[in-house]
Amino acid sequence: MRVLFVCRGNVGRSQMAAALFHKYFGEDAFSAGTKVFEKQGQKLKEIPLAEPVIRFMKKEDIDISENARTQLTHAMLKGFDKIIVMAEQETIPKYLHQNKAEFWDIEDPKDMSDKGYEKIISQIKSRIKHLIKDIPWWDLPSNII
Repeated sequence: MRVLFVCRGNVGRSQMAAALFHKYFGEDAFSAGTKVFEKQGQKLKEIPLAEPVIRFMKKEDIDISENARTQLTHAMLKGFDKIIVMAEQETIPKYLHQNKAEFWDIEDPKDMSDKGYEKIISQIKSRIKHLIKDIPWWDLPSNII
């Protein structure tokens, strides 16, 4: 199963969700942002706002510091079985509403305290575990069955 996680800037929520999905499901997941544009390809380690994201993912034994930001495009949606959107409504392109997207109400952790990040990560983990639980057994990787 190919999953795409989408948030606004592709720095926090979608990056964490893709990394956690990979950790729990064992298959790669992808992430993109609705408002990346000229920052496309920028590595998370180069972004001061990404420091807590990188730090909290390291607590999960995941290194995302080399992950690059990706701008969401309509064309990229074709390659995914599931699209999870955590972006704010005003930043979501119309084509996402007309697709197989699922919308998760996860607050942007930007400028939050460590407790705020812990809460957001906990919400994302819980949603991912439910997502995995709902995957039909024939779509599960052999290491999960």
